[in-house]
Amino acid sequence: MGERFQVDDRSASGLTNIWLTWTIRNNSSEKSDYSWEWEAVGSDGTRLDNGTEIETAVQPGQTAKGETFTMLKTAQGVKLNITDFNRTASY
Repeated sequence: MGERFQVDDRSASGLTNIWLTWTIRNNSSEKSDYSWEWEAVGSDGTRLDNGTEIETAVQPGQTAKGETFTMLKTAQGVKLNITDFNRTASY
């Protein structure tokens, strides 16, 4: 399986605009659903934001890309943790 998750700072002109982006490749032989939980943690260990995301009906060999807006005020010093990740067969 191939997953990539990252914090994407799109801030411009003094406006904060920080997103979580992901890429998931279905390397299984069956259509699959994915769900995961994430948290963004500051350099002092404080959780700054968290959420749950879902990608459904990803075909074998297919790559799914997505993004979601965060409430982060900065991306500097932020560590992204994937705290749970599940793949299930999609019907």
